[in-house]
Amino acid sequence: MNFLASLLILLGTFSVISTRGLREEFTWSRISYDWPAGTPPRFGGGEISFPRGRYDRTTGRTTTRRSSTSRPTGSTTSRPDTNDAYYIYQNNIPMGANVWNEKLFITVPRRRVGVPSTLNYIWVNSSQHHNVPLKPYPDWESNSLEASGDKFVSVYRVAVDGCDRLWFVDTGRIETPGNPDQIQPIALVIMDLKTDRVLQRHVFNSSVLRSGTSLASVTVDVEDDKCGDAFAYIPDLGGFGLIVYSLREDRAWRLNHNYFSFEPVAGEFMIGGHRFQWNDGIFSIALSDLKSDGHRDAYFHSMAGFNQYRVSTRVLRNETLSTRSYHDTDFEHVGSRGPLSQTSSSDLHKTHGILFLGLVNQNALACWNIATPLSDISIVHKNDETMIYPSDVKVSGDTIVLLTNTMPVFLYGTLDYDRTNFRVWVESVDMAIRGTKCDKSRRSKS
Repeated sequence: MNFLASLLILLGTFSVISTRGLREEFTWSRISYDWPAGTPPRFGGGEISFPRGRYDRTTGRTTTRRSSTSRPTGSTTSRPDTNDAYYIYQNNIPMGANVWNEKLFITVPRRRVGVPSTLNYIWVNSSQHHNVPLKPYPDWESNSLEASGDKFVSVYRVAVDGCDRLWFVDTGRIETPGNPDQIQPIALVIMDLKTDRVLQRHVFNSSVLRSGTSLASVTVDVEDDKCGDAFAYIPDLGGFGLIVYSLREDRAWRLNHNYFSFEPVAGEFMIGGHRFQWNDGIFSIALSDLKSDGHRDAYFHSMAGFNQYRVSTRVLRNETLSTRSYHDTDFEHVGSRGPLSQTSSSDLHKTHGILFLGLVNQNALACWNIATPLSDISIVHKNDETMIYPSDVKVSGDTIVLLTNTMPVFLYGTLDYDRTNFRVWVESVDMAIRGTKCDKSRRSKS
């Protein structure tokens, strides 16, 4: 089926209603940073090594190697927005956004060289809303590849829990095409947001990883009054599996299921004027509110897929149940979202039971009330110019936060860095779904 035919079917599948949608809160044409004293760290003398070393997952060792690039000598007062080995603005593509108190976290994974800081934030009450410089979190040293000991190498998306903790996977990898560098082992990092200190760094054992492993998101399952009993669910989109981590046991295990793989008929994408094929499997996990049995439903999907699935956290939290070879009816096929419904990130507003989905092939955000048929999925906001590639979807309290980053144009074309490329959109959940089939008040009147 060609793209136009799919589009015509789509118009009859999704509820497209005139809604207020989301509002642009922060925008960037290019990413820059809040440099100390107005200049990049170490800019202005000698040489740098980039990267510092390579981590071998098999041996568990980091080998040092130097790949030096000359730096200009002497002092400089020029703005640090030109290319050098430390900072190449064209390679700084934000992928994730999340909120805690007055901080808006923005992640910039090291998909190329020239990314000075991967974990960053800006103040949500900033008077500046365009091209706000990112502040490394918690500081420059933690994000520096030249720092001694553990550092933050490459972070895609972060989770914030009700215990004031920040969770993320550090892939430890610089993904330079054709020459990737594994600087340090893949690890789950948990930080105390009140003290800005690392609480836990769990290095994943090779038994839960695969040769194609790609860990780009994490979802935290915890009750606010049971902070020590937290679990993390980490999709392996490249290895087609799911990693579960128990904080109390400081232990991780891996689940395998056919539903975690990509769907061959859903691998065709047309985004930002570029046609391509992807085979990303399970991409994100969204959790419902607690049910009567004390567990939640975990909703998931493959990026290259049209179908929606769910499984009880009763299964995920139990290593024996989750790792058995046959799952019988543990996993449920909820249904198909329809053509062109390939989804990146998703998150669920637990109070209302509203699942939000980033529809990458439609440049849109959709919603679905999980208490209704999947056919009731509705478009919240769609724009083929300003909402290209919804990369991250988060529900923070009663607010929806969406980051779009035009990434396929970066990968397959050329971004114009004098135009707005990256956006963080926000809106209250109630306002975002007003007028859609997710709006309970609308359904009660119909």
